Amino acid sequence: MTNSKRPYKTFNSEFKLEAVRLMTESNRPTGEIATELGIRRNRV
Repeated sequence: MTNSKRPYKTFNSEFKLEAVRLMTESNRPTGEIATELGIRRNRV
């Protein structure tokens, strides 16, 4: 049995800035924004 770990997913600065902009400028729930971005809710 091999103990292989999945590499961490990294996000560039542009992605992070867009995520922050969506969170601060919209009235949508965090879960909805996270789904749109393709990430888990706790990563936003």
